Amino acid sequence: MATRILILLVAMAAVQSYPQYFDDLVFPQYTRTALGDSVDVASMKLLKETYKSATEKNVVTSPLGIQTLLALYASGAEGKNREEIVKSLGASEYGLLKNNYIDMSDRFSSMDRKFLTLCNKVLVSDKYSLQDQFLKTARSFHSEVDNINFEDTKAAADAINEWASRNTDGKISNPVSESDIDPASAVALLNVIYFQGHWHVPFNASETKDKEFHVDKSTTVVKPMMHLEQSLHYRDSPELGAWLVELPYKESKFRMIIVLPKDVDGLQAVVEKAAENGLLQDVFQMYPAGAEVILDLPKFEIRSKLNLNELLPKVGVSRIFEESAAGIIKEQGVAVSRGLQEAFIKVDEEGATAGAFTGLVAVPMSSNSRPPPPIHFKADHPFLFAILHDDVVLFTGTYSH
Repeated sequence: MATRILILLVAMAAVQSYPQYFDDLVFPQYTRTALGDSVDVASMKLLKETYKSATEKNVVTSPLGIQTLLALYASGAEGKNREEIVKSLGASEYGLLKNNYIDMSDRFSSMDRKFLTLCNKVLVSDKYSLQDQFLKTARSFHSEVDNINFEDTKAAADAINEWASRNTDGKISNPVSESDIDPASAVALLNVIYFQGHWHVPFNASETKDKEFHVDKSTTVVKPMMHLEQSLHYRDSPELGAWLVELPYKESKFRMIIVLPKDVDGLQAVVEKAAENGLLQDVFQMYPAGAEVILDLPKFEIRSKLNLNELLPKVGVSRIFEESAAGIIKEQGVAVSRGLQEAFIKVDEEGATAGAFTGLVAVPMSSNSRPPPPIHFKADHPFLFAILHDDVVLFTGTYSH
């Protein structure tokens, strides 16, 4: 059996939302795919375990960043090691999985970096060289490839942190410390996803007021709550026991979904139900409400650091930490020694002023009819959120207080 050399798996993700105003909005036609479904279910399973293990119930993660690195790692694994990754990512076989992630890397890497940055990097020790096939796969994932001296642990950590900071506009600047770097490391696989979305729906900063937020049935705090009255995509889901509303971004096919449990203490149950079947079944049943949605949503900012050594085994991926993968470097097998993710999200109406926004939805009415009563969507207790592009979950998390 090959001597086990170590590998570092690091994913970083950041998202910010900014105001933007337009005269009108045409709802895009979203497409549901097998890849979107597999990403959805895998993402919600990871969110469930993240939520359960977190002492701080405000959490955010980009499962897609982790999934991308696992798909890349699987190209150098074999046997049950690879099969475990493929199964966890909801694919039937690795060839299909790899092609799906190559296509997705092509799509996201070609987008304007002013709003979306998705990039991968492979750092290989200057003592080793990558297997030709793994290098080819890494390139097809739009990965940068560089050599590094892991024995200089401070310099290695500094190089990773500089790359993360540069690709997230400084929002994630120190995802790894010197202690995270094992001098015996052979390879580090890195991923960054950074989204800067501009609201297509205007929040007026002057309407943000301090209002009560119910942490649970017995605890109430005061939070700055943004306010909006518009006709939005909406769903009342008996399956999830929650209401859903969609906040579209200016950037085509990007949207935030807020999933508000009907019960003040219902977030854990909603997270568990989402982990069983994903969110897309409900998301693709959302339709224009046909009435104004009166939305109250707290401003929030969340930063999470996830230990993937603890989380991944809970979603069925453990062999990468235990078994040697022979197809990554030429000299000998490697196993993952350390996996981590730092994620950040900021949602507010920063700098927003009242602006023109007309006709999200036109509701046919006769001269004698009255407008339908408004729908109140008051996110005044813990909820789940997700940011999607088309049917692919980019970020997800929970806000609890």
